[in-house]
Amino acid sequence: MTYTTQAKKEIAQAKRDENLLFFKRVLKNPKALGAVTPSSLALANFICRHVESTPESYVVEIGAGTGRFTRALLRFGVAPAQLYVVEMDPELCKFLTQHFPQVTVINGDARSLLDILPPHIVGKVSTVISGIPLVNLSQTVQTGIADACFAVLAEGGQMLQFTYGPISPLSSRKLGLHKKRLGSVFWNFPPAVIWAYKRGNAREEKSQDFIRRLRYLRHKFLIKVKKK
Repeated sequence: MTYTTQAKKEIAQAKRDENLLFFKRVLKNPKALGAVTPSSLALANFICRHVESTPESYVVEIGAGTGRFTRALLRFGVAPAQLYVVEMDPELCKFLTQHFPQVTVINGDARSLLDILPPHIVGKVSTVISGIPLVNLSQTVQTGIADACFAVLAEGGQMLQFTYGPISPLSSRKLGLHKKRLGSVFWNFPPAVIWAYKRGNAREEKSQDFIRRLRYLRHKFLIKVKKK
């Protein structure tokens, strides 16, 4: 692909805007982003190569940040109509909406996916990509995010998560999940490790699904209580 001089200037300006916004958000809330620089192209490409997608399924990205993975997903062939992006930070959400107008961008909490995603995609999501720094969150919040992801995933669907340490950021045993270490990306700062999570076997899933739904209902109840 050949870019004109004007197009190159626009791309360079977009990258500067992205980096500037990222650093502003890091200074305001370092734990929310979990890194000092945006994810590298190498990390985005590695994750996209493991995305399972069909013409009938959907891909959900949570904790999209400045859209490094969003851009890569579109480049790897995920149709804009099949991609739903969830970001909790209003400023980042505004940036994503401006730069990816063809994609559905939702400002919301990943623990509430069942409520904020359109009903017609629930159960048809093949992959959830998480850019949320789970290791910085409490186990209760981690569990809430994982439960919400698997509540919207299709049978056999997966959750992809990257982290900066060698240990899985989710307790797969407690959550009734199968985990798989997909590999490492050293061309990222810090170097990242990528994990894939799927549901357990049918018997395990039946009991775990019941437990997940109870936790989700408890989460919704606590939110309502706090609002009061």
